[in-house]
Amino acid sequence: MAVAAVISGVLVSQADADTRGGSGAYGYLALFLWFGILAATPVLLAVAVPAAVMTRRVRRSEAAGTGG
Repeated sequence: MAVAAVISGVLVSQADADTRGGSGAYGYLALFLWFGILAATPVLLAVAVPAAVMTRRVRRSEAAGTGG
């Protein structure tokens, strides 16, 4: 997601730097990346939070000697 944010910033700067108006598509590509980032954030959180909880439980049970 960090790479997409950097690429979208580059695309916006390229679209803004062109004074002839021929690079408007770069701005639309940047918007597409921003919508992708916004859509991916809840999905990644929905996967990462339970994974972190399960990893913590496994490490705790292994440390207590009750894990398999």
